[in-house]
Amino acid sequence: MQTISDNTLLDKLKTEDGSSFELLYKFYFPSVASYIKQNLGNNEDAEDIFQEAIIVLLQKVRQPNFILTSSLKTYLYAVAKNLWLKRLRDNKIKFADDELSLVNYKTESDIFELEPVKSKEEKVESWLLKITKNCQNVLMALFFYEVPMDSLMVKMGWKNKHTASNQKHKCIQQIKNIKEKEA
Repeated sequence: MQTISDNTLLDKLKTEDGSSFELLYKFYFPSVASYIKQNLGNNEDAEDIFQEAIIVLLQKVRQPNFILTSSLKTYLYAVAKNLWLKRLRDNKIKFADDELSLVNYKTESDIFELEPVKSKEEKVESWLLKITKNCQNVLMALFFYEVPMDSLMVKMGWKNKHTASNQKHKCIQQIKNIKEKEA
């Protein structure tokens, strides 16, 4: 596999060399697509977001004071991730429960900045990945997709609303326990 340095690729982007775009897609699109597909998106969403991330990169590269402080892959991934989270927020995909609320998003001026501190979205995402798959499905259905409890009860094969409510509580408790361990 042919590799190219980040600086060489940035220089090619500045001159809008067509091969630079092919290289961006070849080396960096798969990780962005994987992230978006794992977070309520599809391949078309991934392509749209990746194109938007490239536009942001091109705008930044053209600025005379632009200095890449991370790898190009990390930068593009972070920009794409923030664009995707913004799109989800704009489409009102968020948790409804106060305990898991994603209401405090970054301001638009901060959206393209890389920051080492985990955002609230990243924390919730990491907590979700640490709970059981069943609870991931329950919480995603209830809070992301806003599936009514009655519908979820039928889908999951629970006998009554009390059982459904207990399952929801147990899943939220898993998140709370992980949150406490990390505090």
